[in-house]
Amino acid sequence: MEKIVTVDDLFKSAYKKIKPQWWAAFFGCVVIGLCTYMYFMTSNFLTYDSMWNIYSDQDMITSGRQFLTYACGISSFYDLPWVNGVLAILFLGLASVVVVEGMGIQNKVGAVLAAGLLVTFPAISSTFCYSFTIDGYMVAVFLAALAFLLTDRMKWGFLAGIVCMGVSIGIYQAYFSFTIILCVLRLLTDLLDEDQMKNIWNKIWRYVVMGVGGYIFYYVTLKLMLRIKGTEISGYQGTDKIESFSIMDLPQGIERAFESFKEFALYANVLTTTNLMKFAFVAVVMAAALMYLICFVEKKRYKSVIRIIMVIVLVAIIPVGATMVNVLSPATYFHLLMRLPWALLFIYAVVLAERIGVDGKKWQVVAKKILALAITVCAVVLIWQFGVMANIVAFNMNERYEKTYAICVRMVDRIEQTEGYTTGTKVALLGGVLDANYYPDTDITREDLVGYFGADGTMCISDTEKFAEFSKHYLNVTIETIPLTEELELAGTEEFANMPKFPAEGSVQFIDGVLVIKWNG
Repeated sequence: MEKIVTVDDLFKSAYKKIKPQWWAAFFGCVVIGLCTYMYFMTSNFLTYDSMWNIYSDQDMITSGRQFLTYACGISSFYDLPWVNGVLAILFLGLASVVVVEGMGIQNKVGAVLAAGLLVTFPAISSTFCYSFTIDGYMVAVFLAALAFLLTDRMKWGFLAGIVCMGVSIGIYQAYFSFTIILCVLRLLTDLLDEDQMKNIWNKIWRYVVMGVGGYIFYYVTLKLMLRIKGTEISGYQGTDKIESFSIMDLPQGIERAFESFKEFALYANVLTTTNLMKFAFVAVVMAAALMYLICFVEKKRYKSVIRIIMVIVLVAIIPVGATMVNVLSPATYFHLLMRLPWALLFIYAVVLAERIGVDGKKWQVVAKKILALAITVCAVVLIWQFGVMANIVAFNMNERYEKTYAICVRMVDRIEQTEGYTTGTKVALLGGVLDANYYPDTDITREDLVGYFGADGTMCISDTEKFAEFSKHYLNVTIETIPLTEELELAGTEEFANMPKFPAEGSVQFIDGVLVIKWNG
């Protein structure tokens, strides 16, 4: 009698195929991720964008993100910090497994370090500020990594890689760079390990086809879905360059990419926030470079001119690949959420740390052991420092919410106490930011969080629309707004110019039938 294959049998069979380093990477990512982001996931933190994303279908097709709504729909369209956060960490766990396998990490310690560097990297901390969309974004990270692995390991895997890459770009365009850097780093390793150059050229060909094909897949599906929905690209953050990019803009884009890469490394305050972090950052980069050079010499790859040239070219490609959005659109603000490919550069140091062999001269073996230990220690330090910074981000976001709540309560009270105000009265909050003479800066984390996009600042609101949304969801008060054009007209009146600033008496008064609150101006 033929044995019936049960679901349990299938799970047992799949379990046996899972490598120990995969388990280490996945659970390392989950445990470190939960420990790092528990503050975020058990709190209700807000950014400027959060007010109208408490419930949103995330249909961002006009920003070139046609698949984001489907990725975020896995959880729901509510801003659920715990559910979205857990899903995000799980998808990052899967991405960690793919990265560990794709980059050839064999030991469990290295796998945990790689996962820790990925999940704690400041780009993830900054993305957690946008809890309403983080689960969808981490789906994109996983697909970006998977596109690389499928292309790298399977002869025809680039076909599936094209789809994965296209969907990933259609969720969040910046993760295209994540795949590029994975491909570049894999090629650097192959230049050490692969004896046959034809195999490397074949892999380059597949990478290029996957990347170009993925972008074409993204473009075609975007155009098709735009036509179906009867809308068009907004131009936000350079999305109009999808159609209008000119080859003549390429030199400027490459120059801007190098500048952006350098600025982040040296001046962004993200990798150099503390002296300990700065030391670990510099040490791990130097140790990794020396490790690669020793391995290159040890394997006598320096005898091949083409390998030397390729290493130089690939290293030069890293700043461009990591900042690809700036290549396509030099004017785009390349903020921290887009910097995740940098995590792979630190992970590559962990890859190199494994390369301790008995071959070569004694000094080479000793040097590699010292460098490997330095990389391991620096990786642990960076994971800890990144985790601490993530919690400082959460600390400030908590303070920011409390301060926003407090001032909105005061403003609503003043509004309701103003003679003539009734439910339905039009309200305008003008001035953008509070006058520092009335409200001195109370943000104690400002210097530490320079460069942490979405996490700094003292308020979650800056205009009438955000004030109205905050009041609706957190104060149970309906604020009726007016169009921006009318607000600009009010801001130009003599009555507004003569008004004192909030909270002074007279800072809340009627102008032409609209109840105006003056913050500044």
